[in-house]
Amino acid sequence: MASHIATRGGRTSLPRLIYGTAWKRERTADLVFQALQAGFRAIDTAAQPRHYREDLVAEGVRRALDHGIVASRSDLYIQTKFTPPGGQDLKGPNAPPYDPAAPVADQVRASVESSLCNFTFSTTRGKEAVQPPSYIDCLVLHSPLAHRDDTVAVWKALQAYVPDRIRTLGISNVDLDQLRELLSVADEVAAATGVAADLLHPVVVQNRFHSRGNVPDPHNIALRRFCALPSQCIVYQSFWTLTANPGLVNGRYSSAVRTVVDALQVSPEAAFYGLVALGLGPGEKDDSSCPIVILDGTTSAEHMTADLAAIDKIAAWAQSAEGCTVWAAAVADLENSIGRWT
Repeated sequence: MASHIATRGGRTSLPRLIYGTAWKRERTADLVFQALQAGFRAIDTAAQPRHYREDLVAEGVRRALDHGIVASRSDLYIQTKFTPPGGQDLKGPNAPPYDPAAPVADQVRASVESSLCNFTFSTTRGKEAVQPPSYIDCLVLHSPLAHRDDTVAVWKALQAYVPDRIRTLGISNVDLDQLRELLSVADEVAAATGVAADLLHPVVVQNRFHSRGNVPDPHNIALRRFCALPSQCIVYQSFWTLTANPGLVNGRYSSAVRTVVDALQVSPEAAFYGLVALGLGPGEKDDSSCPIVILDGTTSAEHMTADLAAIDKIAAWAQSAEGCTVWAAAVADLENSIGRWT
């Protein structure tokens, strides 16, 4: 089980846990710094002041670079988002970093330029301060747009930054039909601009991992199966992983977590992260897999360290002679509880 997952095309790689920065508000810089101290090397944020402080995320990263906790910007995976007006506070202190009345393409450009400005980090070469070109490892469309023409405009605007200033693209809060539509848009934009379609295809999907409210695709089973196809190779980023699944974490609906906790003495939360990230990958009908990474938004420095250590501990145990059979049974139990395939 690799500790990092390379995205399609090899332009970026993701660790199994990404530090999530939503709702951290004024604590954001301190918490990002603590997360990097603990060993996180991937950060998720958004240019959406309603829920995120992207500027303070950058401050936390800058502090970690200045203290030598992170050797260089290239050691990090930084992911942010363009959030359409429907997901923004349009006025007041949390207004978006663009004019909501502007054309969609202008909104995208203003948002991306704001993010690139935030994530510009100076380095020292000899006695000279050097400011290398800023870049974003992944730019995620925070939610699908209602009209296809607007999605085309977003993707055309993003195309100008890929792959130098924006390494890869992604989509969040999406169902399978919307993902298919976005892939069609990416192909259309690629053909119109003369770039390789693979550069514009999303390499990550970030979704809530749940089955609440009679959702049509519980735990994104069908979507994850699509992402696993060799023609797609899309990484699934799980959020709301603990909050939406208390019955799986506390053992009410599955004994999988208790099995891992008893074997390794890790927390139930870390055990569930491990089961989702490391266990729900291999396909049943072919040799493909849908890599899963977890957004971990803990505000506890102790839990940051423990979660990272637990993932490594679980991975080693799952591949060991004494652990592999027990691990396989635990994963099967979890799969049966959530319903693996449609």
